[in-house]
Amino acid sequence: MGCSSSALAWHVVPGAKLVHITFTRNEDKPLGFRLEHDSGGILVRGILPQTMISAWNEQNPSSQVLVGARLVSVNGIDVDPSWSCWCSILSELRKNTVNMVITRGQTEILWRRALPPPRDEALDHILPTNFLDSMTLHTAAECDAAECCICLEDLRPDAVVQLPCKHAFHRTCAETWLTQCPTFRFAKCPMCRQQVWTPPCKVPEMGAMPHA
Repeated sequence: MGCSSSALAWHVVPGAKLVHITFTRNEDKPLGFRLEHDSGGILVRGILPQTMISAWNEQNPSSQVLVGARLVSVNGIDVDPSWSCWCSILSELRKNTVNMVITRGQTEILWRRALPPPRDEALDHILPTNFLDSMTLHTAAECDAAECCICLEDLRPDAVVQLPCKHAFHRTCAETWLTQCPTFRFAKCPMCRQQVWTPPCKVPEMGAMPHA
């Protein structure tokens, strides 16, 4: 089952408070929260300091995003527990403008008390929007490749992306493939399945915990 487009997601319970938030991308600050994909949808597991979310919380004390809250929708896409929805929501959170609806209720207090902080090794990180910019563009001849193995069409003479494993693709094809689930852990070469990058050591754009 994919994400629905109805006005309200299925997991909102009566009495829950809905918080509507709009963020415009700020290059100086990451979005800054940790999310977990679970059987109930998407759960907020942590808020990172000096980020857009923490700044929102300081400016809006009555509508703070807190640990234990759940995402209801992002950019008009309603949240459900499916893997395809998780990937779609992560893709929406990478956009320049993010409109979120988050639900808060009495269970949020219980979640904050019961949930331990997520372990660093359990966290994945969302890919930055410019993640391919760090890679040098090559010619097809330099990569000793004639065909893009994603679209199965001939490689153009220029603007070829070569991954660290040395497999080469059209830039647009590589970006489409690597952002199917746009996180560092799932960004793997379609040929050899080698992970392309390791998560950054600095404060990430967003921490993500996929449902086991």
